[in-house]
Amino acid sequence: MANEPRQRVLFIGGLGRSGTTLIEKMLNELTGTFAVGETLHLWERGVRDEERCGCGEPFATCPHWSEVGQLAFGGWNNIDVDRIIDLRWAIDRSRKLPQILAKHRKPGTALDADQAEYLDHLRPVLLASAERSGADVLLDSSKHLSTAALLALDPALDLRVLHITRDPRGVAYSWTKEISRPEADNSLMPTYKPSRTATRWVTDNLGFDGLAKLGVPTLRLRYEDVLATPESSLRQIATFAGLTPEDGQRDVALPFLDGDRVSLSTPMHSVAGNPLRFGGDDIVLRLDDAWRDKLDPRAKATVTRITRPVLKRFGYRP
Repeated sequence: MANEPRQRVLFIGGLGRSGTTLIEKMLNELTGTFAVGETLHLWERGVRDEERCGCGEPFATCPHWSEVGQLAFGGWNNIDVDRIIDLRWAIDRSRKLPQILAKHRKPGTALDADQAEYLDHLRPVLLASAERSGADVLLDSSKHLSTAALLALDPALDLRVLHITRDPRGVAYSWTKEISRPEADNSLMPTYKPSRTATRWVTDNLGFDGLAKLGVPTLRLRYEDVLATPESSLRQIATFAGLTPEDGQRDVALPFLDGDRVSLSTPMHSVAGNPLRFGGDDIVLRLDDAWRDKLDPRAKATVTRITRPVLKRFGYRP
């Protein structure tokens, strides 16, 4: 395996409701990329529950995922999905980060048996997705720090983290809104109190900073800056992901971008994620700052108080 080329994976990390789905959709338009969505939730929402893929088809009849199942395992029915779900909840969680990061601090240390078994299921899914799509770079938008840290331990993968931040007050407001999940009969996505979101904003963003310090290649961008300067931001991401033409004399093509407008036509086979992945093909890139007026002042003050110690570090003002 040491002499084989590693599969490049651009892992989109950060706290949910930080604009990652829109960024994933734009990156999916770049030549050489393919979005697989949140593989963290593949086993429950896809294999077990057969929710709809980003292409609109139920997971079981989606051409991409059907072929991936064959390439990776000879068919999804050949895996013990309940066992993999148990493993996901046992090791791919924030509370298990100390055990995962211990492997990063001591390179070459053997993985725990459960970690190795879990990666032995994630890796074939990613490699089969790359084989079927012909993509140079897979886009995994799982967002979770623990997932990024685990995938970065796999020697078959060249994992690079795109760490996206958004003003915590905007994130907190978004998590208070009721949003339907069209892939699951319009059941509602969970909502969280602003204080909980603020705490997670601090721990998750500091965690991705820590992962970068342990040697995982990381590019951090603010969602607000991506919207303000989409062309330069997308080119920066493309270079980081290794998509810039080899001659070094040309920029990556962005035919779908016209000023602050994007026309997105490449099908998404993303499993799980924000409902935006099902539509929004013609979008005006405009910052949603409704939180400034609609987030309860007491909640806004609470979020600011909790995140204040690190706001400046991530480019935000109290």
